[in-house]
Amino acid sequence: TFSYKRHLIQTAKRVLGVTGSPSGLTLDRGHVVVGQYAMGLDPVGVEGKWSNATVGELIEFLNEKYSGKYLLVGRDKLDHVKGVRQKLLGYECFLEANPEFAGKTVLTQIALTTAEHNELQVQVMDVVNRINSKFGNIEHQPVVFFHKDIPYSQYLALLSAADAMVITSLRDGMNLTSHEYVICQREKKSPLVLSEFVGTYGSFNGGALGVNPMDTRAIAQAIKDALVMSDEEKLARWNLLHRQVLTNSASSFVSSFISDIESAHAEAERH
Repeated sequence: TFSYKRHLIQTAKRVLGVTGSPSGLTLDRGHVVVGQYAMGLDPVGVEGKWSNATVGELIEFLNEKYSGKYLLVGRDKLDHVKGVRQKLLGYECFLEANPEFAGKTVLTQIALTTAEHNELQVQVMDVVNRINSKFGNIEHQPVVFFHKDIPYSQYLALLSAADAMVITSLRDGMNLTSHEYVICQREKKSPLVLSEFVGTYGSFNGGALGVNPMDTRAIAQAIKDALVMSDEEKLARWNLLHRQVLTNSASSFVSSFISDIESAHAEAERH
């Protein structure tokens, strides 16, 4: 990613005392080009699975189930660095600051749990239970929390029916969940709320609503901004996101990487 590239060059300059530029490093043996390669997914493959009749039926089911409500979605490993607790605190702040949304907004969070994070799971569930107790009733549950993954067809349907996806990782590389979300939003074109500390954020060129995951109020405001966004802005942002997902696909990652290696080898052979 761009940030990793920048940090590598800066670190080499400080630690090794070499000369650096945005394109790379200058050593005694010559110039070392530092490239930026944004790994992506296979858009055609995801679109093929998204077009499955089963997914379409599930989308209709979810649209009917959450009719008249706003649906937020998230899918993260339950790890400290993924910021699930920060997301929930931001959502809680959003509901407190915007009571008009309290009875008609649902966050469906898929959390892939592991045994070594039992303490974090307790902390996260404390927030989940507090939100559901404070803002829920017999007819409405503000947080639907899955402790395990769901079938891929259900996952794609959930992404398609969402009114916003929220990713608040404290630090992450190329979060491909956001790419899957963009592909599944071909019809609704709902916004993406994305941590500024995710590698994907820099490649999305302003298409996502960026947040500092440690700023609870900022997360709350970004959620509101996503839900009240005009159709025109949704379309403009989605077009930016979709263009990047198609450009930074898995195949383009491989081809550009191999091409640069071959160019570097040819340059070395000439010298």
